[in-house]
Amino acid sequence: MELSNLNIKNGLCISLGANIDSKFGSPLESLLVCKPKVEEIIKGWSEQQSTKKEENAKPKTNFIWSSIYETSPHGVENEQPNYLNTLVLIKSNYFPKKSTENAKLLLKNLKKLEFFFGREQLPKGKKWLSRCLDLDILWWDDFRTIDNELTLPHPRFVNRNFVITPLSEILSRSQKIRKFNEPRWSMT
Repeated sequence: MELSNLNIKNGLCISLGANIDSKFGSPLESLLVCKPKVEEIIKGWSEQQSTKKEENAKPKTNFIWSSIYETSPHGVENEQPNYLNTLVLIKSNYFPKKSTENAKLLLKNLKKLEFFFGREQLPKGKKWLSRCLDLDILWWDDFRTIDNELTLPHPRFVNRNFVITPLSEILSRSQKIRKFNEPRWSMT
């Protein structure tokens, strides 16, 4: 699915999830502690890598966070606790030049944050194990890259309700939307 079909025109989107305790506590505590750290990483990455070095250009970055949602684990073989998921859409006039190298640098910083929280390296060939923190870059504007470390936009995000539900919440904040009530449509 094209990102434009989701009415997404620009920005950087990152998903966050957790379903086991980290060194900061429960999954909820982990997400609460993680939120400002993600914002710090994005601001540092933007300032360090930006091509806009004009003195008059004032960086303007908006972080639009979704609510936190509880979801059942996706694609798992063994029983796991439910996840807490959220996402952030970042709009900025100061992003670095779009490149695979810059996207990987951001991913590297996000992975460092996961390990700081206590995430362990996944055993080879294992997917979708419980995690104290899981951070994924979903997309960065219209940038596309396919690499063994990173694919943008994330190839499966449109099929995951734990992404689509928070995303629809964020997008609905910026669109005028109202429920249309038509008695002939409603079932009684």
